[in-house]
Amino acid sequence: MRSIRFQIIGAIVCCALLAACSQKTAPAGPKFKGRLLILSGDSATERSLIELTGGPNDSLNYNTVSSGIFEAAANPAQTLLVYATKDEVLLRDLHTGEVKSLVKGENFCLAWSLDGKRFSYKQRGNGSLKLYVSDVEGHETLVWNDVGAAPADTGCPQWVAPDKLIFVRFGPSQKRTSDVKPNTMTLATVGDSVTLVDTEKKWSVEGVCKTGAALLRSEEGQILIAKSLENLKTVNPTSGPCSICRFVGFAPQSCVPFFIEENSRDSSDLFYLNPANWQRQRSAHIGQTFSPAARMLINSSTRLMVVGDAPASLLLVDTESGDVTPLVSKSGPAFQLVSPVPVAWIEN
Repeated sequence: MRSIRFQIIGAIVCCALLAACSQKTAPAGPKFKGRLLILSGDSATERSLIELTGGPNDSLNYNTVSSGIFEAAANPAQTLLVYATKDEVLLRDLHTGEVKSLVKGENFCLAWSLDGKRFSYKQRGNGSLKLYVSDVEGHETLVWNDVGAAPADTGCPQWVAPDKLIFVRFGPSQKRTSDVKPNTMTLATVGDSVTLVDTEKKWSVEGVCKTGAALLRSEEGQILIAKSLENLKTVNPTSGPCSICRFVGFAPQSCVPFFIEENSRDSSDLFYLNPANWQRQRSAHIGQTFSPAARMLINSSTRLMVVGDAPASLLLVDTESGDVTPLVSKSGPAFQLVSPVPVAWIEN
């Protein structure tokens, strides 16, 4: 009798173990660490700067840092943040939280130089459109003054070296004797004085890494790779990895470029290029697509990426496995995120 009882117990235990082993364990998504700064709100109106931090037991904490912001940009080291309100441009130290006013007025197109020592911005008023460069102490230099600027959006300037930026313009500036044609690309060198060199616009800049290497988009939509843009007259870009993919961004400290390529209506492939030879590396399959408005930010370890997408989607993506973790619960935080845009990732 005792033997039969032990046999029955053994069979039950064995069945339980087999059932446990046969159950498929759902893969755990990536875990968020550090501090993430996000802009939340309608891009046409004032937005809020939100800080997301990780708490115990994988909880997430949201905190409103500031409101009334139109745009923000972090320096390449992710230690400083410039942001524009309707009245001024402010600088925030992302370690100490110290804030100081740098530039008065309503400004836009904030962009940092590759060495993080200066930033550029545009200012519209009194019938002109001006492009300035400022250091972190607020000492500004006028780069370009387009009197009677056309209302058409010519895009924001791009830094291509610590002292050089390129932009598109339509009309005269300091070079009063020049005849500037539509879609003229200008390279500005900013030092003790400003020099401007014009050339025909043949492509737009997708991104420039800290070494000066650039990813371009041709007029036909082709991704191109250039070793340097310091001399526009001699640029001879080579073909990139694909024709229909989307450039996501560079990992801040490594210059590794990432791309998204949709392979169906409900899935995408995320891949990167080896910056040593620009060859395409292994892809990670993601079981969803992203809208054209989605904004992505990759951490310096090149393993994790945050994606903000309309209307209120904020995702953490493992760039190696493609696993995804939502950073906004179904019930939502205490406030509603609107079209979140990740702008800075301070890692632990």
